[in-house]
Amino acid sequence: MFACGSAQLLGGYFSLNLRLLRLGLWPSAKGWRHHTAFGLFRLFCGATVVFALFEVCVNGWGHWVRYALGVPIMVLSFGVTLWGYRFLGLDNTYYESDGLVTGDMYAYSRNPQYVTSALATVGLGVASGTWITLALAVAPFVIYFLFVLNEERWLLQGYGRAFQDYMQSPPRFVDERSLMRVRDAILD
Repeated sequence: MFACGSAQLLGGYFSLNLRLLRLGLWPSAKGWRHHTAFGLFRLFCGATVVFALFEVCVNGWGHWVRYALGVPIMVLSFGVTLWGYRFLGLDNTYYESDGLVTGDMYAYSRNPQYVTSALATVGLGVASGTWITLALAVAPFVIYFLFVLNEERWLLQGYGRAFQDYMQSPPRFVDERSLMRVRDAILD
């Protein structure tokens, strides 16, 4: 209930910001806007993890295959997410001194951490082995899409032409261009 409620509130919060940009609800580096968005997001993530663990406790450990598939997806995806934030830098998250980052994982996707965070939630859903947790894993895709729609307008304001040019190369999330670039990087 907490996971669904916080996801709905967060979706409404970001949708409102899309309609009324002057509110400046997201992105925001500090203050009540920042705390509201991240508070709702953390509530959703925390409630989803607790629900998944509760489901395992109630329904038993189940078959080992779900852990063999789900846990590596979850751990690897979350690891890539953390590496991406380290690569980007916390200060640069709000277009600070380092400028627009377009290399490394950002050459494959404009939002690699969102892709891998959503995949980590799918891994959690697989490991928990319940349809409800898998259904909750759909929510990050919607939430991250709303994050991105709000952030793209903000990044265009902050970086102008440089971000507009960057938008033409890697996809918003992942598509065949991403996969072809990964293949080429591996083969080189």
